[in-house]
Amino acid sequence: MELIIVFAVVAILTTLALNNIPGSQRSTILTGTVDTLVSDIRNQQTKAMEGTLIGQTVPNGYGIEFSQSQYTLFPGQTYSASASSNTVVPLNSRVIFSFIGFPNSSLVFASTSGEIVGYATNSSLLTLKESDSGATESIQFDHYGTITSVH
Repeated sequence: MELIIVFAVVAILTTLALNNIPGSQRSTILTGTVDTLVSDIRNQQTKAMEGTLIGQTVPNGYGIEFSQSQYTLFPGQTYSASASSNTVVPLNSRVIFSFIGFPNSSLVFASTSGEIVGYATNSSLLTLKESDSGATESIQFDHYGTITSVH
């Protein structure tokens, strides 16, 4: 009798564990995408603060242009789709930007200060959504360009 109870408990625990694996994989995809994005945002801000010259004759900032399924890292204050110095980063096929709260879908960091150019309190949020589960993560910024929360 005890052996039957042990097998039943093991079977129940195994079933619960196997049912949760796909959910944790989806969560990992969204979290990994957010981690990569946060790293790229911080790198763009650092380049702006250092005055790094990539595709520029005078350091004048760095930015990120967002679209629903990708983002583009670019030098300067204005995004130009044809610039050879742009770096396009596609999102995982299961992840999209569900909300882009920056004017013209661009986040631009000012040279030397690293502050967000044209910052507005009501437009300082990015939200990513994982399509299969509907899970979301948001990234909030302050006017200094600091990421104040990821949730």
